[in-house]
Amino acid sequence: MKFQIHTAIGHDAAPAPTPLDTHKAAREFTAALAHLLQVEPARVIHDEYRTAEYVWTNVTVSLPVIGEAVFSVDSRKSARQGVRLYLDNKAVPFTWTDSGSAGQTLAGAIVAAVRERDARAARQG
Repeated sequence: MKFQIHTAIGHDAAPAPTPLDTHKAAREFTAALAHLLQVEPARVIHDEYRTAEYVWTNVTVSLPVIGEAVFSVDSRKSARQGVRLYLDNKAVPFTWTDSGSAGQTLAGAIVAAVRERDARAARQG
């Protein structure tokens, strides 16, 4: 599947180091979501704000029928503590693993959350 990532970078100073290669993670996250959910992303936005003290990153993937999957990275924290994951503005729990990439790990958690949400909706009616 083909998708284009729209990147917006704002900065006030030379960037601080980040705990995670967010550009690589964004590509992997988007590709894994498209593959695992078999849906072409409608829009992918990679927002980044850089200061001398920190870099804040937000990657939003809009998936038709599925919703919006988002991961945020705050460079003031470690990679394991600074990453947050959301599906339709609701926090998604995830566990870092030593195998696989960050993007694939995050996408796997989103897929699990989608399946859980869909199963819950089916049970409710």
